[in-house]
Amino acid sequence: MQSQSVLLLGGTGQVGLKAAEYLLQHTEATLTFASRRKASLPSAILQYQDRINTVQLDAQNTDALRAHLAGIDLVVACVGPSGIIGDQIVLTCKAANVPIIDAGGYDPVYESLHAHERRQTSEVPLIINVGLLPGLSGVFPAYLIQQKSDGKSVKSLDVQYVGRDAWSYNSAWDIIHGLGDFGHERGFCYLEDKQIKSEKFSKAGNKAHFPAPIGSASTMLIYAEEIVQLANELGIQRAKVYGANLGPRAMFVCMIAKIFKMYNSHKSIARAARWLCKASAKDMRKLDPVYGVDAKIECIDGSIQHGQIILEDTYQATGFIIGIAAKQLLNNQITKVGPMMLHEAVDAGDFIKDLAQAGVVAGLSLSKSDKTAKQEAA
Repeated sequence: MQSQSVLLLGGTGQVGLKAAEYLLQHTEATLTFASRRKASLPSAILQYQDRINTVQLDAQNTDALRAHLAGIDLVVACVGPSGIIGDQIVLTCKAANVPIIDAGGYDPVYESLHAHERRQTSEVPLIINVGLLPGLSGVFPAYLIQQKSDGKSVKSLDVQYVGRDAWSYNSAWDIIHGLGDFGHERGFCYLEDKQIKSEKFSKAGNKAHFPAPIGSASTMLIYAEEIVQLANELGIQRAKVYGANLGPRAMFVCMIAKIFKMYNSHKSIARAARWLCKASAKDMRKLDPVYGVDAKIECIDGSIQHGQIILEDTYQATGFIIGIAAKQLLNNQITKVGPMMLHEAVDAGDFIKDLAQAGVVAGLSLSKSDKTAKQEAA
């Protein structure tokens, strides 16, 4: 049986290398590392030299990309910034009937792909937003609902995201771009009865409580398309999402970029992204990278369930999340076709199990909330 072939775009970046490491360890696939410039591969990859190839390729050159898709079973895209790449890589794969897993995408690409889908139906999976936020940030709430709702309807969902790292320029670009809701500028808002409702600044804050190394963190209401989709799919009446970019300097840059609307043009986004790169790097001189998701659901009977997941080494975790999604697709665990976010494509239970086994989860807990426990005691 011929081994499956994966084209890894941006394969020599820190996320791409971790995705490749996972795939080489957990599948028999042959990987072709594609990058704009020649780059050496680490020993962890070179030990699989009989299963790796390299090629110079600018992924934004869609004609060149199309020429490299012959004989490819899956494309894994780890290139960015997503706000600049847009939907061009995904649409090239769609036209060639080659499945793709894209670390980026975000709301504009999700919207444009669905618009394209109404004109021309896909025959293969097109999975975008495969990372921590978005990505795991949608899968983990789905996992909590799957594991703890006992089949009861969920009335409300509250999710809090926190994270910090020395962000790369591409990551910082997308973070700044996202501050303006990718052009929609919804401000502080939440979902109620399938409608987006605005919230006053004075009521937009919250407090997330995690164990060390995160601790308590102040968070603010944000818009998250993946949670909107999850809530509408499951008939959840109200969903609120809060987020925070931890680290005092990084948080300050994000606040300045938000206040002065630096997300409105590519020039100002690039400027703020450079600031965020420098600020987050300085923050990380005394801090360790970490990412956490806190989720709480209230079921229709009043019972409340709570869950948290914490990951260290955010770029390794992102790479492994991409690798897990790719492995599951190659193993035919993903059977849906067309454009999807990660939580729409995978079984949440299987995915979290694979993630825990990958060794990047620092903490995972599911429990009844204190309110539920007091209600049952009464």
